[in-house]
Amino acid sequence: MTHKQSAKRLADALYSVSEQNDMLDKVHHGLNRVNQLVKTESQFRAFVQSKRIPSEQKATILNTVLGDEGHPLVAELLSHLKGSQAISILQQVAESFNRLYKAGRNIVSVSGTLASDISDDEKSSLKSSLDQILNKDTDLSLDVDASLIGGIRLRIENTYLDASVRNQLQTLKTELLQS
Repeated sequence: MTHKQSAKRLADALYSVSEQNDMLDKVHHGLNRVNQLVKTESQFRAFVQSKRIPSEQKATILNTVLGDEGHPLVAELLSHLKGSQAISILQQVAESFNRLYKAGRNIVSVSGTLASDISDDEKSSLKSSLDQILNKDTDLSLDVDASLIGGIRLRIENTYLDASVRNQLQTLKTELLQS
């Protein structure tokens, strides 16, 4: 079995157990926290990859150190990952689990790019408008790109919408050149 298949099976099992025990949100948070630590902290990454620490001891250490930021199911999963492939398997498990979580919670990922930063009230208004239009809860992330001049670009899952002034000027230029 390949690592991707193994990671998908682990994610499916973790999701199933979490859902059955009404712990989806806590496991989701714990898994994402651990995945973030692995990406940013080299000592934590080395700990996860270690083959010298027994699984039981690793789980106990993780539960103690992470406390409320982790989850015992996530610690148990991590305690069985060892060696150089441990990190890639963890990341694949987190990716698969997050897909299942978003599908189960009816959440859609939306990333937007604006010409200038907007206030928190405007962000929440944009989010609620997107929630209503898409009939889903949106996981909204916004970036700023001054080259857009004005307007917004949105990526909703794999759909791109460009309502920026820059794009409108480019479209106008193309139309004028074709005339």
